[in-house]
Amino acid sequence: MNASNYLSDYSLASPLVLSWKLYESFSSAYAIYLNTLSHTLPISTAADMSKLEKTVRREMREMFDEKFRHDDFVDALSDSVALYSDIAKKTGFGQVYETLSNVTSVWNNTIVEPLRDTYWRTPSHKVCTIEKYSLFRYLQIADKSPSLPEAKAVKNNVLPSSNLGHTSAIPNNDTHPPLLIVYAFINRHYILDLLPEVSVVRNLLGQGFDIFATDWGTPGPYDRELTINHFINIYMDKSIDFIRNITKSDKVSLLGYCWGGDLVLSYAALHPEKVKNIVTVATPGDSDADDTLLSLWTKKMKVDTLLDAFGNVPSALLNAAFALRSPVGYLLKYPLFFERPHDLESILEFFATETWLHDSRPVIGEIYREFIKYYYQKNLFIKNLSNIGGTHVDLTKITAPFLNLIASRDDLVSASSSKALNNVVGSQDKSIMELNSGHVGLIIGSRAHKEIWPKVGEWLKLHS
Repeated sequence: MNASNYLSDYSLASPLVLSWKLYESFSSAYAIYLNTLSHTLPISTAADMSKLEKTVRREMREMFDEKFRHDDFVDALSDSVALYSDIAKKTGFGQVYETLSNVTSVWNNTIVEPLRDTYWRTPSHKVCTIEKYSLFRYLQIADKSPSLPEAKAVKNNVLPSSNLGHTSAIPNNDTHPPLLIVYAFINRHYILDLLPEVSVVRNLLGQGFDIFATDWGTPGPYDRELTINHFINIYMDKSIDFIRNITKSDKVSLLGYCWGGDLVLSYAALHPEKVKNIVTVATPGDSDADDTLLSLWTKKMKVDTLLDAFGNVPSALLNAAFALRSPVGYLLKYPLFFERPHDLESILEFFATETWLHDSRPVIGEIYREFIKYYYQKNLFIKNLSNIGGTHVDLTKITAPFLNLIASRDDLVSASSSKALNNVVGSQDKSIMELNSGHVGLIIGSRAHKEIWPKVGEWLKLHS
């Protein structure tokens, strides 16, 4: 292996620099603990101990956040990922990963996901499949029928006849336009239907909406060249035509979570005549205004080197990045949760969220390349300079009423990045709802289900 091949783009010393930076950071964290402890002694009550713990955690978080933002750390992280990716390619480990990911893709799509989409989930009906993509329609909660007719799936891009998808167990709502939920590519789609008590799907079903949802499936190495255009102008467009056909609705309302919001906005700009309303949730907008750690790291990512080695982005890398952005929270999550008793509902919600957080799918290589380069590194989306399938995406052409849901303490997508969308989207009717929560709390938080999602339903009804 010729070391000079590496040195032209990044230094072999980068992993050592990164390791030192991590060691230095964790050493500083321990020093913070000792210093705070020395200034707090003696500790005579449980209240004193609780105050000490909160102070230490806050100071540690601030320290990690500051150090992980330094240019030398960001550069070392980027160069290390690139170097290890290049080594994986030259040693054949990348090819081994692709072979194994093909097996896991089949396993997930045929065994795991059907089970995961059944237990603890709101009953749904798969009404359309195109390649690995599936479209689900949720059953009305009030429907207690003991049996459900088997679903007929649409395959090979063939649209159904007008009566396909209608059964007595899936009543059509003639009052409000149907609602399609569109998810991001990173995590599994069931975050909006995590548990019955914190299910956005159930919340909106209870308000009388006819809800459909996308499920992108688990990609394999043969999917690596699929593009955003493929997802928007094939999967989404055929799904929306299908929904319009079986519900007899001229237009469909769209709800997009995280990157799914960017897909929704792109679709609405390209096909405004098919969209009734738009709701985005914790959606990236202006990457220049996004100062979260993941955004800073992503902007320096050497995408081509990573994808040349692995084809798709390994889920393990994504999970590692999520953990690294908040090492204190990651390491203390379980001890802090179990230091006091919880009821069964809280325990189930905790572990359900943990399962979802670590249940990341690989991200299709070409889609990741497009998102990172054009949405983050060049910031073309918010500037109305992005291009999908040879067509210019101009957000000012969006005409449907637009509601933007924002989490003020979001550490994955900054609130300022999301708010910027309202300055660009062309809709005359556009609003913002903001909740003092984090990225996931906006979806599964009890306050969100009391304060936000009933208002979302009211907004959709008002614009029916």
